[in-house]
Amino acid sequence: MQAALEEITAGHDDVVLGDLDLQLIASWMHIDRQLPGGGTAAQRYAARWDLHPDEGDIAARIAAARLGLLRVLRVMPGRWIDLHDLAGGDDVVRVISHDVSRSARPGAVLIGRLMDGPPAPSLWGPVGFLDRDDGRELAGLLKSYGDSLGLREQPAGLAAAMHAASREITLMLAPALHPSRRRQAA
Repeated sequence: MQAALEEITAGHDDVVLGDLDLQLIASWMHIDRQLPGGGTAAQRYAARWDLHPDEGDIAARIAAARLGLLRVLRVMPGRWIDLHDLAGGDDVVRVISHDVSRSARPGAVLIGRLMDGPPAPSLWGPVGFLDRDDGRELAGLLKSYGDSLGLREQPAGLAAAMHAASREITLMLAPALHPSRRRQAA
């Protein structure tokens, strides 16, 4: 974990990490960052033989919760959000969300992790709403990754680029690690 923290905060020695920064970094560390020898911390934990079946099920669902680019379609504040995963086809997913649904507005685009139920799909971990500048920055980042990995013409190319760029997306969303977000917070 120390190596992952040093990896993502390299060059940011003068910043103080806030709660949101730490949540974003912890999500990346556990779900996206590949460990030496393969797998992520969440995948390795979910594969433990000594877990109670219920705990193993939850751990596997957390390990599978990948970053998604999600458009808000409908909202019931305090209850749920209907989301379209822009990298995952035409399906609409209704997620249970007591907190995020209070801030979400139809048409908004967010970066978050969809986690399968039970009882229903939900958002796992921190969520970032994109403004126009964030959207342009993310589009450039994903185009670069898509081009370099040869993913542009593949149906799942956007999802693969999001996963490959998870570290940079985390840096983009973390206020203490992204210069424009630091200015907004000051």
